[in-house]
Amino acid sequence: MKFATKKKPIFFPLLEQLLILLARLMRNYNVFLVDDHIIFTESLKLLLDARPEYCVIGSTDSCSSAVDQVKVCKPDLILMDLSMPDMSGIEATRRIIKELPNTKVVALTMHKDEGFVARFFKAGGSGYLLKDTDAQCLFGALRAVCRGERFLSPSLSGENIDGFRQPPEEERQPKLSPREKEVLQLIAAGKSRQEIGKILNISVRTLDTHRTNILLKLECKSTAELVHYAVRRKLVELI
Repeated sequence: MKFATKKKPIFFPLLEQLLILLARLMRNYNVFLVDDHIIFTESLKLLLDARPEYCVIGSTDSCSSAVDQVKVCKPDLILMDLSMPDMSGIEATRRIIKELPNTKVVALTMHKDEGFVARFFKAGGSGYLLKDTDAQCLFGALRAVCRGERFLSPSLSGENIDGFRQPPEEERQPKLSPREKEVLQLIAAGKSRQEIGKILNISVRTLDTHRTNILLKLECKSTAELVHYAVRRKLVELI
């Protein structure tokens, strides 16, 4: 015996999609994510989209792509990783703020070095969060920057945000990790990316991340400038 089944009216799916669209339009802040760790980005998107006031409108694993994309979608908030293979998040922030001065950029990073903090805020950033922060702190930071305030991760907040100033160059001591020192030495020796990867048994992608971090820490904009700085400051031994 066949039982009659009630068909779902065709307008129900359309109504459902319309309600979803309206819900998104009612959200207050559009968010763009910049991070090269896809799982982290997807988790962050789920966390933000679960809140009624935020809507993630895009994401990318490239700073260069982010600079281009945000000019089109014009987000209210950008969550930016600072260590990216193609360009530092600090340089990307500087370029974005120049084009979109009303956009708020919040760093979400592993770097605790105050030099990173100082350069990020100088580039126009609005908030600085460490990746080990919890959801409550994240949303507190987003609310603060949306009010026009600047926010510093609680584990770093023993320092005044406005007090982050770079000491004179001769007093600065670059804090490179042992691996970063190895990478810098091989770069200064003229080794190619592939050669350095084989010598240190690391991928080219990992090498590019180390190079980006070294450029950030030493405040250099190119490999040539980096080598010149390292030799002048005697950070490497020329063979």
